[in-house]
This record gives sequence, structure tokens and C-alpha cells, in this order.
Amino acid sequence: MTDGYLYAGDSVFAVASGQCMPKDKVRTPRRGYLPPNTDDPPLLRVLIAEATRRGDTLATMARHLGVSYERVAQWRRKESDIANANRSVFEAAGVYLGVPTAYVLVMVGLITALDFAHPSRLSMQENLRRQLESLRLDPAFAGFVPEALCTADPTVQQFVAFLYRELAGGSIRPTRPFEWMRSMTLAALGDLQAQAELAALRADA
Repeated sequence: MTDGYLYAGDSVFAVASGQCMPKDKVRTPRRGYLPPNTDDPPLLRVLIAEATRRGDTLATMARHLGVSYERVAQWRRKESDIANANRSVFEAAGVYLGVPTAYVLVMVGLITALDFAHPSRLSMQENLRRQLESLRLDPAFAGFVPEALCTADPTVQQFVAFLYRELAGGSIRPTRPFEWMRSMTLAALGDLQAQAELAALRADA
């Protein structure tokens, strides 16, 4: 019998030299307690971090989501895409994380920051260039802007511009900052006007 681990129901044993002993005698992490890693999809990474904070196993987390442990394992191995999960999974994930379902949809890529870009006659590239130029000329932030930002990937530039708008108090549309979060929250709660606004933004983005 080779060294390894034997799983019997909810019990886990270490197998060494032909003998079985409880797994808590060895230092290898228990099954179901694997920490999040950078290869996990964003939503799964956040969910696993929350499970770790709570002291939940991945099997327990899976039950909260209404799926099996095997399904979570498939998501981690990228044999299945969590973005294709049922709507009920996203809603359960929002409850587990304590955030609106709309935030969950952002984490799986079904909603992106570009979906909330305010319609403009300028191209997306020109809008982005102007926003970054405002950042470079802002005395509160100019000293911290790295030169590498000028040649960074556009997705990185968009993220920086988004954070700058939130921190500086500028908004995507002529109202208060965090308006996009409010719109997503209301839309997730079934607000018809907010849903219509989001649909219009997506159409014009």
C-alpha cells in the first residue's frame, strides 16, 4: 500500500507504510479547506476567501450556493465556467458574500465597467485619454502616477480611470459618485427604471 490519503465518508485518514491514522496527525491541509489562488475565477476566489474567513469547508460553501462540491471542483479546474451557472447560484453567492447580485454578475463578467460608460460623442479611447490626462494633472494624484500607465494595457488604464473617478468624486454621469453601484443595486432588486437605464447604457457603450 503506498503512502497517500484514504477518504471514508466524512473521515479522512493518512496512509503510510501500510497503516492508517487520522489525517489530523499529518500537516497536509484537509480536503475541502484549499485556500483561494490567483488561478481561480474572481467570483470563486472571493467566495473561497469568505469561506475561509467563516471557517466553512468548500463543501459547506457549495451547499450555500445550492451546488455540489464536485461542481465547485470543476470550476476550480476550469472544466466548467462559473459564469454559466444558474441565476439562483449568483443570487445565493450574493447572499453568502453579503452583496447585491449585480456585484456577483460583475465578478463573473456578465456585467462590466464599460456597461456603465456614459454615452458620449467621443470615442472610448478619447474619453479614456482625457480621464488619464486629468489624473496626471490633478495635484493630489500627479506625483503618484507611474510613467508605465501611459503604455499599460487598456483594461488596466480603464480600471485606474474608474478608481480615480470614485476617489476624486467625479462621476460617470452628472450626479454623485458611485452612481453605477446604485444603478446595479436597483436593477438587481427589480427596479424597472434602473434596468431600462442599464439597457440604454449597454446599447450606447
